[in-house]
Amino acid sequence: MHRALDRRALAPFSSPLPKTAVLCDDLQKLLSNLDGWSEELLPYTSNGGDVRTTGGDFGRELQQAAAELRTLRARHGDPTLEQIAARAPQGQRLSPSGISAALRGHSLPSRDYYLTLVRVLLAYDANKIASLQHPAIPEWRDRWQQLSLLRHAQGNRAPAALPISRHDVLSEQVVLAALRRGDHVQLPPTATDLGGVWAMAFSPDGHLLATGHGAKTVQLWDTVEQRRAGPALFGHTDRVLSVAFSPDGRLLATGSEDGTARLWNVDSRTLVTEPLDSAGFVDSLLFTADGQSLYVIGRSIRRWELTDPHRPRKTEKHFANSLTSAPVLSSDGLLVTGHAGGLAQLWDAREQKRIDTPLRGHASDVTALALAPSGDVLATGSEDIQLWDLRTHQMMHEPLPCSGDTVTEMAFSQDGHLLVAISGDRVSREPEEPDFSFNIWDTTTWTELPSPQIGHSGHVTASAFSPDSRLFATGGIDGLLRIRTLPTGKAG
Repeated sequence: MHRALDRRALAPFSSPLPKTAVLCDDLQKLLSNLDGWSEELLPYTSNGGDVRTTGGDFGRELQQAAAELRTLRARHGDPTLEQIAARAPQGQRLSPSGISAALRGHSLPSRDYYLTLVRVLLAYDANKIASLQHPAIPEWRDRWQQLSLLRHAQGNRAPAALPISRHDVLSEQVVLAALRRGDHVQLPPTATDLGGVWAMAFSPDGHLLATGHGAKTVQLWDTVEQRRAGPALFGHTDRVLSVAFSPDGRLLATGSEDGTARLWNVDSRTLVTEPLDSAGFVDSLLFTADGQSLYVIGRSIRRWELTDPHRPRKTEKHFANSLTSAPVLSSDGLLVTGHAGGLAQLWDAREQKRIDTPLRGHASDVTALALAPSGDVLATGSEDIQLWDLRTHQMMHEPLPCSGDTVTEMAFSQDGHLLVAISGDRVSREPEEPDFSFNIWDTTTWTELPSPQIGHSGHVTASAFSPDSRLFATGGIDGLLRIRTLPTGKAG
């Protein structure tokens, strides 16, 4: 939802925020085969009665990953620990003891430390450091994520050699049966001091969820441990309306009604540079796919170059005025903006130039936009949803009807198999009055799938898909944060 349209109606209302909940490893296996219903999950940690040793799967996989690192080291010059540490890029530190622990499988370092070590080893024999765009980096990043998930799962299991009670297994079966039936499972509320949820975004690896709040704060949540990931981030002087992670997960951008965007180092939770000014309230933020630029969106759009995040450089001019929805940006630099009168304009984001004539598919204002990950399908939302083929700039399907009066939030899943829309009465001033609802479509056939209850009282003001396409989070002025599993769309 474009917050500028709703600010006057929603400003007086605030409330509490609950704990996030995500899939444990056993549920992941089960839910990969579920479809049709989407549910919110209760946090629980049973492992189904398994008896596991202290090392478990994590210990074995950590040793295997260490062997892979040693092989990488041997293939690229077999440098000493001191030589590896000396090659660390500026601003990052590798210690001989930390490198040794990683190579021997004694511990799993942070993601940044792990990937820095990999980058050094990948190109050591070429006397340089591999970039984050090196084709091998995604595989190593996935390897670290797998290890991290296993470590978290092990921490949630029962002590070694102690089988889980049969009563716990019964409780687990009850929860799983509820999920299969499609029953609505409530999450326990928590964090009553944050003043509503106005923005949210998952980190690229899905381990963190960032939320923006009315209490001038940003909160990071550990989605696996289901708790706050450190204290709130303070810096803005008014409500936080937008959050976005950089593609490599190192930076978090936040935007506020105070008219500024701020850049945070995710690891240290500290500000990277001085605030970035904006033309009015910062309603949304968009990183480019390479992380080298950030688009700050208020009454208009301005691009900031982040080649050096400590010294951002703004471009000469603003562009794309009179926005009625949050813009979307493709990986190849296509920017789409929504406007009054049902218009959607395509832009060359880098050159800040319009592409062709606007797309016109609605009688009323465009209030939401979503771009398929493939970049070839655009969804525009108003009182219904119109689908566009971006190769031809033509409508490609009958309009999709929505349950509510106006589409306020809309997104494609990362795998492109699902389109989710949230709709309701966005102009009502009564917090309990609007009846917001879900609509979910399988993008292969554009057939609508069964949807859960919205789970919020009043306006839904934020939403986000997890990178694995199975979790969908929503936040509202009631202060509640809801995370649900979604059905797997059938591709092909």
